Amino acid sequence: FTESSPDLDLKAEYVGVTSVNLTWEVNDTASNSHTYRIEVVSGTSVRNLTSDVTKALITKLIPGTMYNFTVFAVATDGQMEGGGVSISLYTKPSPVLDLKAEYVGVTSVSLAWAVNDTASDSYTYRIEVVSGTSVRNLTSNVTETEITELIPGTTYDFIVFAVVNDGQTEGEGLSVSLYTKPSAIHDLKAEYVGVTSVNLTWEVNDTASNSYTYMIEVVNGTSVWNLTSNVTKTEITELIPGTMYSFTVFAVATDGQTEGEGVSISLYTKPSAIHDLKAEYVGVTSVNLTWEVNDTASNSYTYRIEVVNGTSVWNLTSSVTKTEITELIPGTMYSFTVFAVANDDQTEGEGVSISLYT
Repeated sequence: FTESSPDLDLKAEYVGVTSVNLTWEVNDTASNSHTYRIEVVSGTSVRNLTSDVTKALITKLIPGTMYNFTVFAVATDGQMEGGGVSISLYTKPSPVLDLKAEYVGVTSVSLAWAVNDTASDSYTYRIEVVSGTSVRNLTSNVTETEITELIPGTTYDFIVFAVVNDGQTEGEGLSVSLYTKPSAIHDLKAEYVGVTSVNLTWEVNDTASNSYTYMIEVVNGTSVWNLTSNVTKTEITELIPGTMYSFTVFAVATDGQTEGEGVSISLYTKPSAIHDLKAEYVGVTSVNLTWEVNDTASNSYTYRIEVVNGTSVWNLTSSVTKTEITELIPGTMYSFTVFAVANDDQTEGEGVSISLYT
């Protein structure tokens, strides 16, 4: 037999994680009588395969590893070989594992993942960041990364690829989808404070805020409940008169789960108006007044008594539901108005009045 022609056109039709498909062409009129030996080399590991056709599926390869494949045409005596033709390539890394967000912030996200390949010490990682039609790529030399300059309250897909061979050969990507946190709301204020209701308003500047909802946490002592709003205001009803409440407002992204940092305001509802105001005694220069109040919080109330005579106005206070008002002018008309005052010494109920002559 003459020596077989070494003129082989060798290429890889498919490169996988643990397998490679090789094909070749032989420019030789005697090619029908050839078989082929494929030498597979990685480091000091060498193995040989044979094929009767001009292609071979090579399996049981190590992910993310460089291999040299050399194909020899063998004459029909099984001994005479032509010169080999070689191709070198890396198998693909395995997909990364356990991709998760260790931290989700307003404009940043920290991701971490794992990889089990024996060759992983040589890997780098490409992180594809996708939001709508916006795509950008980052790289990392370790199995974690912090991604910054994100838009608040916005959905992102993060796809991580293990990479080998100076960025040329990538494994299959693994994805995680999540929303960045909305920014904290601002300018939270009470536009109206009533006896059993409060109207709150606030602002938010995020570009994604049109899709936000809002969670309002209402706290009174150990009692906690939540309300929601689709707009930047809410009316909170069924409150207890003269009672301190803490209201905390969170912006919530479109997933209904990702919340921004809460912003709080604390205030007292107004006490109810006192009732049954009457004069128990009317003297020459003094008057004794009494009244009632039914609120459950009334044990903490004080009372402001406004005394008016013509253009003269002054105020007295009482810690109980009665008062003696002295130093009045005999035979003179006075108007006395009593206001219940909550424990903050500022929030007053509606005044109730009585007018009389000393």
